[in-house]
Amino acid sequence: MNAPNRAVIPAGNIYDLGYRHYEGKRRGRWYAAWSLYVESVRGVWGFGRPMTAKAAPFILLGLYAFPALIQIAFASVISQSIAEGRASNLFAYDNYYARVSFFVVLFCVAQAPELVCRDQRYHVLPLYFTRALSRLDYAFARLAALTTALFVVLALPMIAIFVGDVLMKPDTLQAIGDEWPKALPAIPACALSAVSLASISLALSAFSPRRAYAAIGLIAYFLLMEIVPVVIYSVGKQADWTWADKLVLLTPNTALAAVADWFFGVSLITQGSEGYPPTLGSDAYVVAVVASVFVFVGILLFRYRRVQA
Repeated sequence: MNAPNRAVIPAGNIYDLGYRHYEGKRRGRWYAAWSLYVESVRGVWGFGRPMTAKAAPFILLGLYAFPALIQIAFASVISQSIAEGRASNLFAYDNYYARVSFFVVLFCVAQAPELVCRDQRYHVLPLYFTRALSRLDYAFARLAALTTALFVVLALPMIAIFVGDVLMKPDTLQAIGDEWPKALPAIPACALSAVSLASISLALSAFSPRRAYAAIGLIAYFLLMEIVPVVIYSVGKQADWTWADKLVLLTPNTALAAVADWFFGVSLITQGSEGYPPTLGSDAYVVAVVASVFVFVGILLFRYRRVQA
């Protein structure tokens, strides 16, 4: 009787692929955090990604800087009008953000979710946290990247205004020396505004793995926190609520506009059209903005200590 047919198993081969251990320099935790920061800055501007990813940040940057660029284009006409006393600079270092802050808020709404939502949605966080990078390093790297991008956005119109004001003067070198002390406070003003907006945007975006939900949450926050305190303050003036004016300190954009006034030494306009309560000075807004930075950074760090990797 013949033996049953059995499948013929091919003989296996062992290949020596020559794998070797990594013998290069191990740069450690700080280099990992720096690499994430650089990658995040590139991600905010869409570098290394399709052209559609670059559209939103650069369009919003252009829209925010457009009024200052227009002011440069007509610098000679504006200079003549100022000399004749018929006009003054519409956009200056201290009031630029207050007048065009809408586009900066849209920049935060568009780009902050890009930094933190994708990693949660596609479960990429374990790949970061299994390396030398800690959860806090991840949060600080993302925060620093968005702060850097926002500082560029906020500083570009200041540079344009500086150039425009210099071009209005006949003696360029003397104009640079005269204008530089006036423009210098823009650096800390833009830095504080950038870190404030970045901390708010990332702290709120980190609670959603979907960019659309995070963007809606940011829009709701900026709108409600800008409108509700001012409405309560307006009602409180009629009802003699002594505490209502303190709520204006919670407004993100109004408070940052007051901070710019503080850095440039401009006294707050206390008329109702400006929304500043007469009982609050610029110092109060600076303290409120700095406190909000610590609060939202704390929320961001708490979120990443608890988030599921």
